[in-house]
Amino acid sequence: MSSDTRNTSFPVISMNRRNLLLSGVALTATLAMPILSAHAQEGTPVSGGVLKLAFTADPAGFDPAMGPSGMSHVVIEQVYSTLMSLDPDAKPYPDLAESYDVSKDGLEYTFNLRKGVKFHNGDELTAEDVKFTFDRLRKPGSGYSYASQVETIKDVTAVDPHTVKFTLSVQTGPFMTYMAFPGSSIVPKKLVESGHDLNAKPIGSGPFKFVSYQPRSMVVFEKNKDFYETGKPYVDGLEMHLIADVTALTNAVLSGTVNFSNEIPPKDWQTVQATPGMVGKTLEGSRFYWLIPNNSIKPFDNAKVRQAIAHVINREAIVAGTFFGQATPILGGTIPEWNWGYAGLKVFNPKGDVEKAKALLAEAGHPDGFETTMTMVSSFPAMVAMAPIIQANLASIGIKATISTMEVPRYWDEIWGPSKFDITSMYWVSPLADPDDFVFNNYGCGTPINVQKSCSPGMDAILKQAKSAPTVDERKAEYVKQQTLSLEEMPIVPLVNAWLLIAHTDKLKNYKPMRSGFLKTLKDAWLEA
Repeated sequence: MSSDTRNTSFPVISMNRRNLLLSGVALTATLAMPILSAHAQEGTPVSGGVLKLAFTADPAGFDPAMGPSGMSHVVIEQVYSTLMSLDPDAKPYPDLAESYDVSKDGLEYTFNLRKGVKFHNGDELTAEDVKFTFDRLRKPGSGYSYASQVETIKDVTAVDPHTVKFTLSVQTGPFMTYMAFPGSSIVPKKLVESGHDLNAKPIGSGPFKFVSYQPRSMVVFEKNKDFYETGKPYVDGLEMHLIADVTALTNAVLSGTVNFSNEIPPKDWQTVQATPGMVGKTLEGSRFYWLIPNNSIKPFDNAKVRQAIAHVINREAIVAGTFFGQATPILGGTIPEWNWGYAGLKVFNPKGDVEKAKALLAEAGHPDGFETTMTMVSSFPAMVAMAPIIQANLASIGIKATISTMEVPRYWDEIWGPSKFDITSMYWVSPLADPDDFVFNNYGCGTPINVQKSCSPGMDAILKQAKSAPTVDERKAEYVKQQTLSLEEMPIVPLVNAWLLIAHTDKLKNYKPMRSGFLKTLKDAWLEA
């Protein structure tokens, strides 16, 4: 059966318990399904069984400081724990921290840790591990892809074994949601300093223990019987089946080889949700796709060229041809309508505007177009599917783009990291509710995610003010400015926001989907006998 209701409230939380309005108002979401409280349950919990999940992408590492991809984070969040977590409404709540205090000026956060929490190797988790984790992320040259989330941390102090204090350089609206990000997972200091490779064998304090990984095949976990949430997780283990071929993924779901996936191919959605014994749910979250012209090379160093590309794209065709209607075309800024930072800007014709694009290209000095290349990730099926549509759109204004594909992790090493491309694409799986997460990493000067190599002093100033402004209204005003400027400078080209298509066995109870597409809430679900 399908669940798809509209106009569901999606609250975003105030970050300070002492009335500092750093982030958060309740707004109305579209294309959203009702999400229950993290503490609400359906039926009586039943322990046992192995939940088998299917994904298309292969993880690119398991170390929280190194895993750059959404699939890495799906693994990381099962193995590790964070100071804060997000409930299905994306509301931060204490996790490893039992409680916290915030100074009146919003510059000091003191977390009181749970006592008796153990890493999977038996070592106790203390404030020293928390300090080590964030010092490691903040270390110059760490290569942490989400460095913007920790850049305002001035100091981390282990006050005592179960108390840790963060001192910030400026007020940081999304700080508490940053503390729930998989990259902020607490790692064992003693083990890492001894030379243990977390990228090969992750060891955390989370609900599941890592057992094994077979590249392009499977990641296996077993229940952490010593998990600090008594009785959880309810299932005995997880099997994450890595099935690159989307048709094979669908067949695995239909045959019962796996009993959960939040990556159902849009072309198969109607079939899967109509299958007896399956539950189908749609949710518009934060899986937005964007096209990336390399701003550091000609002709893409010209904003008019980038604007021409942005305006010629037929987003309706991408929604129909790639996502079979299960996506929302992005017609303005990248912050989605359900988020409180939404600007309401609509500058793109959903069908594309060939004449406007031609005029912009002529203004840029390329009236006859040019030749270029477009590199897509072969293990991200939607990117491969949309490539011919984009290619045809570009051809209509004289831009001849040759398509090539490459698998992860080779793509990360040869294309993404060194920015060796003309045009590429990526999609964002946001784990947060704060609008900063949709824009800072993509538009900020020098961030690891800014592989297009764009750098605008005006943009940077707005991004920093938006993050540190003391009230929601002031922050939103800055995000409107940011999205307006982004559509003028066009360092990246927003495409569509794909809906989550979630299918699972009807024996899975109490599973609450998250807008991020992440699966932290699996620890609260169980398999009915």
